[in-house]
Amino acid sequence: MSEQEREHIEELVVKYLLGEASAQEQELVDDWRGKSAENQRFLEDSQLIYEKAQLPSEHTFDPAKAWAKVAPQLSAGKAKQRSLFSPLWKVAAGLALLAVVSYLFYWNLAPGDEYVYLSENEVLTQTLPDQTEISMNKASEVKVDYNARKKTGTIQLKGEATISIGKEKEVQWTVEAENLLVRDIGTVFHVKAYPDGSQVEVSVLEGAVQFYSKTESGILLQAGEKGIYDKASGSYSKTVADTNVVAFKTRSFQFAEENLQTVADRISEVYGKKITLLGGIESCKITVEFNEEELDTILAILSETMGLEVDEKDDEIILSGEGCF
Repeated sequence: MSEQEREHIEELVVKYLLGEASAQEQELVDDWRGKSAENQRFLEDSQLIYEKAQLPSEHTFDPAKAWAKVAPQLSAGKAKQRSLFSPLWKVAAGLALLAVVSYLFYWNLAPGDEYVYLSENEVLTQTLPDQTEISMNKASEVKVDYNARKKTGTIQLKGEATISIGKEKEVQWTVEAENLLVRDIGTVFHVKAYPDGSQVEVSVLEGAVQFYSKTESGILLQAGEKGIYDKASGSYSKTVADTNVVAFKTRSFQFAEENLQTVADRISEVYGKKITLLGGIESCKITVEFNEEELDTILAILSETMGLEVDEKDDEIILSGEGCF
């Protein structure tokens, strides 16, 4: 909304509350209030403040005192635009009400800051004004609506991201992923919500979050839990969170008695290299940790630990062996 449009709405609301609006202006205000619940609340708040203020009537109003307050604004040209509120007591009433409406408009309806981030072919990390950090996996998009005055923020996500809430935790953050919502109660959580995926996943690494929709209460997730929403059935379920979901950012992995196929898939996803297993080794178990290692180092460790052969052809890496031992 432009500054001119905002001032026009403020003027209409003031005239509406003072009973000075024409039938057409009343219709415009009614149309505007019906566009959103926020507009309706704004008008109700303005009406309540106006009534509580008990602006003086024509019989109790002190013209000299009012003129002393109004004259400086008249000389500045501000009140000339409000001259429709004559006689004099209505000028003062209109100016006072206009100040209230402008204040409410600024705090309740004025837009916050918007940011749009695209990760495309690389992992991208962005830090917001309250020090909340968003780390996006490849092929992800984030749109942030941040309102410092209201201490609220919305993160609209397409793809995959890990969100680490600022230490002060002064802003109430909500993540929107398709038709689902994640309300932050804790500090660090991960959301995976690709439009073409069959489910939306939320993993909580620290703290807690509420995983829900506008029509359903959903589920509460604590640290160490993973919530899954199945798009086909519309159902929620819980399981143990995989700490490796943030490996796209940290390039660190922890595997405990994990199938080699799962290990290969996770490493392949993070390093962008196809890994194929041959020789019936997919179900072999391995316990290992990798901390910011290069892919060649990881492959060498797997090869040495499990007795595997490593062969690289074009963009594919082939791991082969004679089975588990």
